[in-house]
Amino acid sequence: MNQGPDPLRELQPQTETSSSGLRVLVAAVAGITLIAGGGAWLNHASRPAAQQQEKTAQPAGRQLTFGAEFALIAPEHAEQALQSAGYSASDQARILAGIKRREYRLVTMPIFDASGAGGVVSVQSGVITKMVTLSQNPVSVVLPILISGEVQISPVSDPGVTGMQPGALTVLGPTLLPTIHRDEYLTMTVVAQ
Repeated sequence: MNQGPDPLRELQPQTETSSSGLRVLVAAVAGITLIAGGGAWLNHASRPAAQQQEKTAQPAGRQLTFGAEFALIAPEHAEQALQSAGYSASDQARILAGIKRREYRLVTMPIFDASGAGGVVSVQSGVITKMVTLSQNPVSVVLPILISGEVQISPVSDPGVTGMQPGALTVLGPTLLPTIHRDEYLTMTVVAQ
């Protein structure tokens, strides 16, 4: 009599083969994860320090964007405008030197409280930051900007649940800016006209 192969002997080699295949799969996934993590670490470590600092200079929170045109202050009136705006002597000298080199222009940006809630905002253009208390009467902020530069407006005081809504007097007239809530800031692309 001829008997067929023993079924238990056939199953044992297959079991060994499938478990070794599983080991190879786990080792491959672990190796790929290790290589990907090392690549990400090297990419972060090789990034220039200026880019790393630039990223941390941004305020935390969600960014809102808006574009506006503001009145240009003539270069011959820049010194007087900077003095009346309350800039320190060193800031005035630095800004005037930049205007003479034609690196940037001086604009006046009147902002006001459009919601009636009040509050304090910081207005930043480059390295210059001004604190402004919003009221229903426009407050003129004199800022040095590039021909087309960015100005950031961030809430300093608590905007509450409803947020604070600044407005600005642009070349086209009074303009409502987006409402700024907690953990938000407004980036305006400003054109000097």
